[in-house]
Amino acid sequence: MLTADFWLSKVAEAKRVIAGLEEIDDFNQEIVKKSSEYVQDLAEYPADISKEKLRSLLDESAFMAQNRYLGSQLLDYEYYRKLQTEMNVDGISDKVVVKYGFTVKRTHLRILPTHDFVTNRPEDYEFDRLQETAITAVEPLIILHTSRNGQWYFVQGYYAAGWIVAEHVAATQKGSEWLSYAAATEFLVVTGNRLRLGFNPYCPELSELEFYMGDKLRLAQAEAPQCVDKQAVAGNYIVKLPVRGQGGQLTFKLALVPIVSDVCQGYLSYTREHILRQAFKMQGDRYGWGGSFNSRDCSSFIMDTYRCFGIKLPRNTWQQMNTTGKTVNFTGKTPQERKKLLSHLEPGAALYFKGHVMLYLGEYDGEHYVLHAIAECGDGSQRSIDNTLQVIPLHNIMVTTLSLIRTNGQSLFSALTIGKLFE
Repeated sequence: MLTADFWLSKVAEAKRVIAGLEEIDDFNQEIVKKSSEYVQDLAEYPADISKEKLRSLLDESAFMAQNRYLGSQLLDYEYYRKLQTEMNVDGISDKVVVKYGFTVKRTHLRILPTHDFVTNRPEDYEFDRLQETAITAVEPLIILHTSRNGQWYFVQGYYAAGWIVAEHVAATQKGSEWLSYAAATEFLVVTGNRLRLGFNPYCPELSELEFYMGDKLRLAQAEAPQCVDKQAVAGNYIVKLPVRGQGGQLTFKLALVPIVSDVCQGYLSYTREHILRQAFKMQGDRYGWGGSFNSRDCSSFIMDTYRCFGIKLPRNTWQQMNTTGKTVNFTGKTPQERKKLLSHLEPGAALYFKGHVMLYLGEYDGEHYVLHAIAECGDGSQRSIDNTLQVIPLHNIMVTTLSLIRTNGQSLFSALTIGKLFE
C-alpha cells in the first residue's frame, strides 16, 4: 500500500492522457477567471496600481484583534504598531509603479515583515500564524513595495501576496526581460521530491541550491560552453538561473544539472500514473504548515504534485476547493451515498473538508485510502479530562484510511465536503 504500483494495478487506463498542454493552458485560464481574487496571471499584471489597491493588499490590521504569542509572550498593541511603522505605508506614492523579480532561493512569504514565529498558544512549535507560504527558487514575482528599513519587499506571486526578504529576490524594472525569462518554453521541470545543484566554489549563489517538485529551470543548451565554472558540461543539462547582481539587480548565470537527475524536459504528461507516482515521491516527508521546516502542508502537497503537469492550482485548501474542475459534493450525503460517490472518483482526485485536502488512492478490502500531509489525529480510545480526544501528533505525508479519526472525534470520511478532479 505504500507504493504507487499497488494502487496503479487497480486503475484502468492509468497511462491515458487526461489533458494535453493546450487543454491545461485553457484550464489554467479558467482557474484565473474563477479564482481571480487570489490567483494572478502575472504576465497580465498592470504596470502600476493605485495607493488604495496596495493598501488593501497590505492588510495593516489583520492580526491586532486576536491573541497571539511570541514564545510565552502575549503580543500587545505596541508589537503591531512597530510592524505597522515598518510596513512604510506613509511611503506609498499615489501611483505605485511595479518592479519585477525572481526568487534566488527557497524562502518565505510573510503576512507581516518579520521573521518572528507567532502562534495561537505559547506551547505551539508547529503553526506560525504569520507564515503565508513558502516560495521556491526561480519564482516570478511582482514587487509592489519596500519596507521602511529596506530589508523586505511586498510582492505578488501567482497564488499569494506578502512580505519577502529583499535579499532573496533579484529585481529589475525591465518587464520585458522578466517576462522573456518567465515565459520561456524550453525548460526542465523538477520531478523528484527535491533537486540540489552540485557544490560550486566559483559561484556561491548557485552552489548546492535546492529546488522542489514542480519547479521550472530554463534550459540554455543553445548557449552551451565547454565548461561552466571550470566543470565540463558533458553529462549535464545546462540551465540559466536568476541571481542577484550589483545592488540586488537581476542577472543570470549558467548552472549544470546532471542528466541522471529526476527531471523532465517540459511538463510531464498528465496521466493517472504520473499523478500517483509524483505524489508518492513525497511520502514520509515532515508536515510543514505554510511550507515551514522546508516541507509542505496538505494543500502545497497537492499543488506540487499538479505543478509537474503545468497545472497552476490556488495555494490554500478553500481556494482549491472552490476553483474550477469536475466536482463531487458530499455535503448532506448518507454514508452509503458517500461510498458510491467515492467509487466514481478516479485515484488522484483531491478530497476536501474545511482546512484539509487529501489525494484519493482508491478502495481496498472495504476501506477507502488517501495520501496526505497531516498534522495530527485523534485517539478514539482515550479522552482528556475535559472529555476531548487525546491528540496523536503525526506531522507527516502518509497513507491512511478515511476512517481515521480527527481530533474532534469525526472521521475523515464523515467530514468530506468536496471531491475534485482537475480536468
